[in-house]
Amino acid sequence: MWVSRWPCFCFLGFRRRSAILDFGEEQLKLYYYKSALGNFGDDLNGWLWETLLPGFFDEDDSVRFSGIGTIINTEMPSAKKWIVFGSGIGYGYPPAGFGDADWNIICVRGPLSARVLGLNESQFITDGAAFLNTLAEFKPLAEHERAGTIFIPHHNALKQGDWEKSCQQAGITMVSPREEARAVIQKIRHAKLVLADAMHAAIIADAMRVPWVPMVTSSQINTFKWLDWTQTIRCPYIPTVLGADFLSDILKANAVQLPGAPAIQPGADVEKAFAVFKKQQQLSATGEGNRHLRRLLNLRYKVPNKLIRMREERHARGWNEQSVAKVAQRMQVAQQSGGYLSEDNIFQHNLARLLEGLERVKTLPTR
Repeated sequence: MWVSRWPCFCFLGFRRRSAILDFGEEQLKLYYYKSALGNFGDDLNGWLWETLLPGFFDEDDSVRFSGIGTIINTEMPSAKKWIVFGSGIGYGYPPAGFGDADWNIICVRGPLSARVLGLNESQFITDGAAFLNTLAEFKPLAEHERAGTIFIPHHNALKQGDWEKSCQQAGITMVSPREEARAVIQKIRHAKLVLADAMHAAIIADAMRVPWVPMVTSSQINTFKWLDWTQTIRCPYIPTVLGADFLSDILKANAVQLPGAPAIQPGADVEKAFAVFKKQQQLSATGEGNRHLRRLLNLRYKVPNKLIRMREERHARGWNEQSVAKVAQRMQVAQQSGGYLSEDNIFQHNLARLLEGLERVKTLPTR
């Protein structure tokens, strides 16, 4: 098993994510992405923060709390005050006024988010799902108490292939990202290895001290976000491609290290991901003055992104027994790698900083 050492694939346009969670009489002003079909990595926001900060949330929608997820963008609703704790950026621009006196930025997810947002190094820690490690119901298990390998795809990749059949051939258990969050976390907690297409499968596995392997099923997988997190735990991002073969070529073009490929220059993946993000970011710019620039950017980025999605759709329609077997074989190779896991001292250092941030939140004025 590889243990951490310091050492892109940003195909997407920009998704808009927002939700206010209603718990009967008490409305938590909690901002997070909520899939209509469910997605465990986002859904855990709905109960985790209330567990960590009981009684903190109330009916006053003038103060909003941004927690776990890639949710820092222009779709954040207006409020007199914002508290940001572990959120990341990954699509588009931050809201107007981000970081001014009305914003209490406890921390953002990682160094790439901090860099894009103009924050200093002390203002990123890691993803807030690490807090799960502190809850009694999710106490990490000893290795002899864990068994088997599980695969958790990205929630938007479920129709990109017959992952269930490939898992059956490989002797691996598939876990749907649409299952209830607590159930998914327990399956991660009890596994010996997690093949993680969904980034929060890896984040939660690391919090449960379970080795994980990053996977790529489709262009929905955002390299910028993965690197933002893996940099905080000092692990490399070396994904195994399960999707269409051409995705490997795109990853290589974006300086992403792949298993068995020649080593890239240290840090090249991070710099490339940042550069691609900034170029993609320009696609969301508006105004008359940049019409020509937008036309050029559309030709260079938006059109290729559409072509990628079209190729993926054709690939998904063409799945057959050979496709199933190929993916199963790649899963088995990934399983044999042993996976990645942050060093205990690095994980505990990040967790201690998150807990310090939690104490800061408790002292903040909420009016």
